[in-house]
Amino acid sequence: MYEPRRSHLTVIALACAMALVLVACGGDGASTSIKATVSDFEFNPTSWTVAAGEEITIEVTNDAALTHEFVILQKGVTVDDESELPETEEELLSDFVYWEVEVESGETVTETFTAPEAGTYEVICAIEGHLDAGMRAELTSE
Repeated sequence: MYEPRRSHLTVIALACAMALVLVACGGDGASTSIKATVSDFEFNPTSWTVAAGEEITIEVTNDAALTHEFVILQKGVTVDDESELPETEEELLSDFVYWEVEVESGETVTETFTAPEAGTYEVICAIEGHLDAGMRAELTSE
C-alpha cells in the first residue's frame, strides 16, 4: 500500500491554502467594497477597481483639517483644472458628476452607490482650490 510522503502532503496543503487566498482576494481585482482616505489635498490610495453594475460600499475617512469630497465624474468627463468645472452646482451635478459624498474633517463616512458601466472614471474633490492643489484619483469599473 502506498503512503504519501510528508513532503507531498505539505505541497498539497500549500496549494490548497494558496487557492483559498486567491478566491478570497477576488482574482480579477474588482471589488464591491473600497476604502479611501483623504488628507491634505490627496486621496489614498489613488485608484480603485470596482465591479461594474454592482452595489459598492465605500468608506471615506477624512484625516485632514478641511472638509473634502469624493466625487466620481461621469464617464468620459475629465477636468485639467477648476476653470473647466461649471459655475453652478446644478450644472455640476447634472452634467459632470456620477456620484459624490462630502466628508467633514476627522469624520469617516460609509455610503453605497451602484458602480457605473465598465470604464475608467476620474475622481476629484470639487471643493474650490482642492482640484487645483492636486486632489484627483481614478476609479476603474470592470
